[in-house]
Amino acid sequence: VDANNLLSNADVVNKYHVAADLANEVMKRVLQAVVPGARVVDVCKLGDDLIADLASRIFKKGNKERGIAFPTCLSVNNVIKNNSPLPEDSTHLSAGDLVKIDLGVHIDGYVATLAHTTLINVNGQQPMGGRTADVVCAAYYAAEIAARMIRVGTSSSDITKAIEQVAAAYGCTPVRGSGSPLLKRYISSSSQIIPSSSEDSEGAEPFTILESEVYAIDVLLSTGTGSPRQHPDAARPHILQRDVNVEYPLKLKSARAAVSEASKKFGVFPFPVRTLVEGNPACRIGVQECVSHGVLVAHPVQVEAHGERVAHFKLTVLVLPSGTMRIT
Repeated sequence: VDANNLLSNADVVNKYHVAADLANEVMKRVLQAVVPGARVVDVCKLGDDLIADLASRIFKKGNKERGIAFPTCLSVNNVIKNNSPLPEDSTHLSAGDLVKIDLGVHIDGYVATLAHTTLINVNGQQPMGGRTADVVCAAYYAAEIAARMIRVGTSSSDITKAIEQVAAAYGCTPVRGSGSPLLKRYISSSSQIIPSSSEDSEGAEPFTILESEVYAIDVLLSTGTGSPRQHPDAARPHILQRDVNVEYPLKLKSARAAVSEASKKFGVFPFPVRTLVEGNPACRIGVQECVSHGVLVAHPVQVEAHGERVAHFKLTVLVLPSGTMRIT
């Protein structure tokens, strides 16, 4: 583990804790805004604005980068993830909707991320039931068990098996391609991932959890087959991320402006497209050029089959010298 990621360094651990405190607070406030009639884009914007506001108040000395590590997403019912709509989107929440909230915060590149699933239940006394209850319970318990298994010496394949066993007990399926990544400074989606499904681990070597590692335990389960598809409107992604390894001489002025703005505001982390287009509508055309040449990479909105339900729980754990600590 390189010096920037050593959890024996109190300063590093403190930054993870501060990022986690912010993420937990924002999640609490976003949950309060998930009510019938609320516009999805407004709730996403609320979460992002809160992250920016709370992060701006801390670590002012030294001009440390801080803010959004993953934009606030609200993915409803059969929508799996990455739903953070454009400003004109008119989708509203309704009673009975199963809403997945996903967000991340970083302080000086140290990431804390979390996801939570909630049912908009008008009658608070009435318990959740049926397949909705199955998938929510399965995802919750699978994430909790996986988090408790994160300790020095555990094999990634054992964690995968545990997630699959919990899913099967509730008649649910892990979403293909989902898994729990190793986090590092400025890296929130590494190639070292604990798969949620053994089908996703074919050809990949299992690995052992080591001291000083940080994981985002990320569990997505479905009542359906768990086969994600791109949203029908995939040509208009909601979330983009700068690929710093790609250099291309962009022709459009609006494209160059989009990359400059994204790099300045969000650095290497994913960001919502609406933050670019709200202030400058001309950026829409520029964004298309950036995506087509790989300068900006899209995180597409994924969906399950219509009528199915997907639940999502994510939490961040640190493998400290003293033991494993959950921070979100």
